[in-house]
Amino acid sequence: MAKTAFVTGSTGFLGLNIIEQLVNDGWEVLALRRSTSRTSDLDKFKVTQVEGDVTDKASLLKALPENIDVVFHGAADTSMWALHNDRQMKINVGGTKNIVEAALEKKAKRFVHTSSIGAYGKLNGVTLTESTPSNALESGINYYQSKYLAEQAVHDGIKQGLDAVILNPAQIVGPYDYNYTPLIFRSLLKGQMKRVPRGNSVCGHVRDYAKAHVVAADKGRCGENYLLGGVQASFQDIFNTVGGIVDVKTPTKTVPEGLLHFVSIVLEKISYFTKKEPLLTPEKVLLMNHRIRVDSSKAEKELGFSTCSLQEMYQDAYDWSIANDVI
Repeated sequence: MAKTAFVTGSTGFLGLNIIEQLVNDGWEVLALRRSTSRTSDLDKFKVTQVEGDVTDKASLLKALPENIDVVFHGAADTSMWALHNDRQMKINVGGTKNIVEAALEKKAKRFVHTSSIGAYGKLNGVTLTESTPSNALESGINYYQSKYLAEQAVHDGIKQGLDAVILNPAQIVGPYDYNYTPLIFRSLLKGQMKRVPRGNSVCGHVRDYAKAHVVAADKGRCGENYLLGGVQASFQDIFNTVGGIVDVKTPTKTVPEGLLHFVSIVLEKISYFTKKEPLLTPEKVLLMNHRIRVDSSKAEKELGFSTCSLQEMYQDAYDWSIANDVI
């Protein structure tokens, strides 16, 4: 008999890939979506769409059936713009509390929570492991704070009997991304990228992150975090890879962090009047100059996690973007 999954964030980047993995594995899927959500991607999958919002607990109780096999909670606001901070807290923290409480009331058998390496905070020069203490609340990055507090909501649920596991992805690359990866492609193709940030990222293919979530539903240990890292790459490495894919020469000069920070402050102040999210914010600049490593050995051992090369993940992202007129 097929298992049934309830998926929040079903119209988002990772959520769509989790749904694709579930459908391919023969699961029955209930996909939570808001009444205002764009569903053109979700409509491609044979799933049951149910209307609701993680910020509205009553809608969750209405949509979530009793004794469901697994709740995959991926709904999140990933903004790095101060004007979205209140909304982000409402979705990431309040929404997680709501879905945890609903899962408990409806006696869900398993709960897989999508967090982020950001829940550990700003850890420049550190090799991150699951036991690394978090400094998220002191990081100055609202998204990091919200993901840390969301994890605490999951742990509160575990104390009340919720069988939950937490996954912490790094930078996600691949199909169904309408934001981060296409922005890199467009910037290089239009010649807008003049200099390169000095930091690095840890990138993984969204396909592999999605698979880890589905495996965690079966093999993840209750109360445990699993870091999903991947390829550690400087931004120069990333832009060189993308430049090779689109056949554009990439810049090699770095941009001073102080200059980026100054520009981001100016742009953010302007955005308070325009109400339009700027290309750069102080939070984004902090991350662009961040250097981190992620130790995924626990996920590799217990969940069979692995990911592919930088070339493959960005090539897949590019092919999907072209096929769907995203860039």
